[in-house]
Amino acid sequence: MKITRRSLVDRALKGSLLALTFKVGGASLLLTPAEARAQDVPLQKLSAEQARRLGVLAEGMVPGSEELGVVHFLDHQLNADPNEALLIAKYFQVAPPYLNFYARGLEVANGMSQSATGKSIEELDAAALEQLIASMAPPGTVVEEFPIFLFYLCLRSDAIDVVYGTPDGFARLNVPYMQHIMPPEGWNG
Repeated sequence: MKITRRSLVDRALKGSLLALTFKVGGASLLLTPAEARAQDVPLQKLSAEQARRLGVLAEGMVPGSEELGVVHFLDHQLNADPNEALLIAKYFQVAPPYLNFYARGLEVANGMSQSATGKSIEELDAAALEQLIASMAPPGTVVEEFPIFLFYLCLRSDAIDVVYGTPDGFARLNVPYMQHIMPPEGWNG
């Protein structure tokens, strides 16, 4: 995919506001997380196991998030400068590097899954996954000295951003998208 000024503006106007720059084969491509997932863009920070578990948990919290590329979004943001990251963890004052927080959250969540069912996160059926997520969610829940409730809140919020944080997401909710800052009239000539 060749990026031109015209294609960049076109994508922005069509609502690809969550387009990120992914490195593929030495080239930089402007892709949405869903496009990065569909093109199987290699992950930079997350292991295959972490990616599978994040995808399962995020999908259990926010249906549609896995297909829309939540794992690629998270991996991209975990590879970004922490000051520029779009992760909600930044706003909850999670200490960078954020990869440590997400990795520990996955480790603790998987331990909770193993303790409750004898299975890893990715082996859970829908009912067991729902129970695991419900056990992570109560405010103040700490497991193995880790604030698993905060991990739940961050992952769920990131997944919501991927699914509903664009004009397409608003359309899925039948809510008109009204950006808070409109471009000036005649900005493009």
